[in-house]
Amino acid sequence: MDHSTALPGLLRLRVVLLMFVLVAGTGGDAPLWARLVLVATAAAVPVAIAVQHGRAGVRALLGLPSRLGSRPGAGTVPNPIRSE
Repeated sequence: MDHSTALPGLLRLRVVLLMFVLVAGTGGDAPLWARLVLVATAAAVPVAIAVQHGRAGVRALLGLPSRLGSRPGAGTVPNPIRSE
């Protein structure tokens, strides 16, 4: 990951967002407005990262490869068959 997309505390941020979603989903004794605030916060964080770091920052947050061609099995054929 290059310097422009290096997100500090990426693992911690993922854990916090997951906890927000889990607490909002399970509810417990929390009122509806509190659960909505948690969901809105969990949705606003990736949007803020997208504004500040661009699409590459969101891909890093989600754990996706930075380039689609970097996936195993993707890319060009090493020795294409040519008709003569």
